Amino acid sequence: MLRSAFRLAGGLAVAAFLASAPAHAQVGPKADEVVAFVKKAVAHIDAVGEEKAFADFSDTASADWVKGELYIFCHNIDGTNVAHGGNPALRGKNVVGFKDPDGLAVNVLIFDKVKAEGKGWVEYKWPNPLTKKVEPKAIYSELVKGKYACGSGYYK
Repeated sequence: MLRSAFRLAGGLAVAAFLASAPAHAQVGPKADEVVAFVKKAVAHIDAVGEEKAFADFSDTASADWVKGELYIFCHNIDGTNVAHGGNPALRGKNVVGFKDPDGLAVNVLIFDKVKAEGKGWVEYKWPNPLTKKVEPKAIYSELVKGKYACGSGYYK
């Protein structure tokens, strides 16, 4: 009887542990966090103006706008980057030609999505700055003021 009680208690402990562990342990942000982050960025643009917001988003020391792999980027629809928390050196550069390892023009995908739908998700492969591996990435972007695609993403 004691052995049965121990097996039951041990089994319950293991079951409780397994139930508490996620089925797919995603370390970084999740889709709903990315959407909320982008919406917060759009509100920031409305509150402080484009110039200040874009400078804020590109400040890699900002705990508000750069959180590991989570950062804001904004591109003019013509393809010129105006803000980038992951790589501020891109500001002022045309990013239309950026392609993933499979040859997908990643920013063209983003521009097409926001022009057609006003917002949405695109997926491609990209080097993860934290793991240094090429991984699937999902980007959520919104059309801002009719001329910018602003977004963020997470590695899947």
